[in-house]
Amino acid sequence: MRVIVVGAGIIGAAVADALAARGATVTVLDMRSPGRGASHASAGVLAPFTEASGKTALFELCVRSLGLYDGFLASLVARSGRQVEHVRNGTVEVALSADEAVHLQTAQSWLTDHAIECQWLEPPDLRMWEPSVASSAVGGLVIPSQGFVNVPAMIGALVQSARLAGVTFISQAEAIEVVPFRDHAEVRAGAERYSADRVVVAAGSWSKRVRIAHVPPLPVHPIRGQLLHLRWNRGPMPTRVVWGRDCYTVPWHDGTLLVGATVEDVGFDETSTVDGVRVLTTAVANLIPDAQHAAVADVRVGLRPATPDGLPLIGPLAAAPTVTLATGHYRNGILLTPLTAQLVADSVLDGTVDPLLTATTPDRFTRPIAHGARI
Repeated sequence: MRVIVVGAGIIGAAVADALAARGATVTVLDMRSPGRGASHASAGVLAPFTEASGKTALFELCVRSLGLYDGFLASLVARSGRQVEHVRNGTVEVALSADEAVHLQTAQSWLTDHAIECQWLEPPDLRMWEPSVASSAVGGLVIPSQGFVNVPAMIGALVQSARLAGVTFISQAEAIEVVPFRDHAEVRAGAERYSADRVVVAAGSWSKRVRIAHVPPLPVHPIRGQLLHLRWNRGPMPTRVVWGRDCYTVPWHDGTLLVGATVEDVGFDETSTVDGVRVLTTAVANLIPDAQHAAVADVRVGLRPATPDGLPLIGPLAAAPTVTLATGHYRNGILLTPLTAQLVADSVLDGTVDPLLTATTPDRFTRPIAHGARI
């Protein structure tokens, strides 16, 4: 089967790799180069249980995908020949006030009731567990099963694995139109036209700009996130993911720290701002005091693809069965990568309808446009 994947972010690259691993002939079109959209500014946190308050459809998706991660990465490393930093040494949510402590202890009760391992740490134990946190912290909630993955390394491995399996990546090719037919679909990117048996739209925040004939514009809009990359200079650096009310931190093996992330509804503006940097530097200094001595090595900006109900759009379109969507993951794209790749490959190649696709079906928003109507 010939498949065109529109978008070479973490989702598009993973889908292309999964399809090619099962024998499909895959071409990936992207307006930039692989991993330069929202993936570029992701800290790679794998934390479905953080601030969980109910067994929602999104919660079920994230938990199932986390369960796939170890096997997914082991297979990826073997196929690509590249190493991917992946640490599952737990996360700690830190309370800097009594109100925050009450909130986290409530979360602990919910997690315990649902058999999710966690532990509340009083200040002395918290400082032993994570010496970098502020001495004023009143406690912390540890969730051992969570962690993080190095996103740039993961994208590099996915692209390498996909290329070794025969995938063709075409950059500087912005898909602007998909025309589905009964047994195939065509994609227009600038002056070029491409044809395949199936098309997968995985263009992240730009998915709405991909016009699909007889389907209304996809309900995906960008939310800007700014992320700091700090070079540590003094004091103990966090050894695991540390969450505060206003930011989170992710330590890398090279001695740098990622700090994220702002949430800004500013359209397709990908610029970094003084205010965004100020918000993050203030928040991280309150959470990890020695961060005030760190050097700002980089400010990364990405546009997260959000949907009206917070759930991704995964699955085929009823009005265009040769077109499948894999977009709208918002802040959970990295976490949901293994599951999304599996669901899409099963759907495209086997016609398998996983029960989870009931919640993620694009048809909850995309009713067909009447024949002859303009999009």
